Amino acid sequence: MDIKETANNLVEQGKAALDANGDGKVEAKEVLDALGDRVQQTAEAAAVAADEIKQGFDADGDGKVSVDEVKVVAEGVADKAKQAVDGIVDKFTKE
Repeated sequence: MDIKETANNLVEQGKAALDANGDGKVEAKEVLDALGDRVQQTAEAAAVAADEIKQGFDADGDGKVSVDEVKVVAEGVADKAKQAVDGIVDKFTKE
């Protein structure tokens, strides 16, 4: 399969995905509905991610993230970054 054929297949798959009523035509409403669905999915995923991040910071589980909890996470990230850099430096200084 050449690149032109691959591109045409992708276009056809995209059209089929947007053609909600299956009439072989992609109407503006179908595109808008698909975009609306995508926006909704993105918003839901962002809310889940935000909640997971909050839970990751909320060490004492009180539902709130304190400055001290943020500091602990930041120090942990900084420590991991330092370890990664030290590992890279060690690798190159040993060669």
